[in-house]
Amino acid sequence: MRGAWLALALLVAGPAWALDPGTASGAYERDGVTITFTHAIALSQDNAEGLYDHPHQMRVLLSDREVPISALEGLIFPPVRAMAKAGEVRGLLLEFDPADRTSMQVTPLAKPDDPSGFLGNLSLSNSEGLWRRLEASATRVVGEFQPADGLAFSFSAPVFADAIIADLKGVEAQGSEPVKVLLARAQAIGRGDLAGTLALTSKSTGTTLSALPPESFKQAAGQAPEMISSLKSVKRVIVRHDTASVQTGDGEWSSLVREGGAWKVGD
Repeated sequence: MRGAWLALALLVAGPAWALDPGTASGAYERDGVTITFTHAIALSQDNAEGLYDHPHQMRVLLSDREVPISALEGLIFPPVRAMAKAGEVRGLLLEFDPADRTSMQVTPLAKPDDPSGFLGNLSLSNSEGLWRRLEASATRVVGEFQPADGLAFSFSAPVFADAIIADLKGVEAQGSEPVKVLLARAQAIGRGDLAGTLALTSKSTGTTLSALPPESFKQAAGQAPEMISSLKSVKRVIVRHDTASVQTGDGEWSSLVREGGAWKVGD
């Protein structure tokens, strides 16, 4: 009976958990920076928000240590980028459409010498193909990159999905918890309340906000009325497992992440 319950638990957890752990090999060697990696994990993403160049995107992390899949979730700037800036992980972040073998975005993940510096990004393209091998299914992606210009890697990674839990529009979207949190933070910014703003902001984004000079926060306070007005005419809210995205009245998207059971603004 105990064995039957264990088997059922594995099925409920999802197919990716039952797969072999991800592995990676290779190196990034450019501009005096060398990054090697041993682990791999992948997130399959839809394009419900319409922000990607393809209808389907695979986000693959090649890292020097084990990293939770939550580090890859989110719209444009997943948490793993902030982790890299803090020196908590080194590796490569790959973003590509498995159906398109000719293009890919690569972000080297290494702590910058300047704490205020940004992570670089490589846009790779080759009409003849970037891959020696690329195979993707619902549960695993395997790739071997054509080595070029100090970049060589191969990987076999379990694939996780970040499915939509709720897609809210109109009045339902405007009354949702993510919108309430966005509105409360905009109001805190307008009051010049840094502590209140940080309480409603994700840890990684809060670290960035805390490092800004006071003048920048004052400037943001002047923009608060426009932010509040846009949030009162929200068009759509897409909720996933631990992230949410809100399309504001001006058509822009804002990101939130669930931390400690509560929604926090990730922008």
